[in-house]
Amino acid sequence: MSEFERHDLGLVDYLHCETIGEPGQRTFNITARSERGEAVVWMEKEQLFQVGISVKQFLVTRESPPDPAPFDVPAIDSPVPVHVEFKTGEMSLRHDRASDVFTLVASDIPREDSGDEPLAEITISFNRVQAEQIADRSIKIVAAGRKPCPLCEAPLTPGESHFCVKVNGYNPVEDPMGSDRT
Repeated sequence: MSEFERHDLGLVDYLHCETIGEPGQRTFNITARSERGEAVVWMEKEQLFQVGISVKQFLVTRESPPDPAPFDVPAIDSPVPVHVEFKTGEMSLRHDRASDVFTLVASDIPREDSGDEPLAEITISFNRVQAEQIADRSIKIVAAGRKPCPLCEAPLTPGESHFCVKVNGYNPVEDPMGSDRT
């Protein structure tokens, strides 16, 4: 069994989310960098969407303090720069009201050889401006996928026919993407 690795990037100077691949075959990630290193956290579309929605909720329910306190960055556990990349299983988000800093904690998906326990965890802290940017971008990226059926809202795949449960397959409906749906 491998040892659990816990890393904290501290307050990051780079925070970005992206998708790679064609709609229906996309993968999603959040990349963060600080003077302590870099982390790439891969996730499902729904997880990225939830990050965006959760950050947005924090932003609207918690006002920025007029004079934020300094953010206490935990001590570095290693002088060697961190490079962590994994697919996340669980994530949590918190907001430090005094410093107005947001923190995302992600742990990897447990593997059989780890006894169903995660082997790595990364903590990423970011400021309000970065929070606004990551929230907007994550929601935009998720929305840029396959267009939904106007009746049942299932994702449409270009070039494939769609059996819409709302019309029981009896009424052909013109697909806005160019193929016929039945």
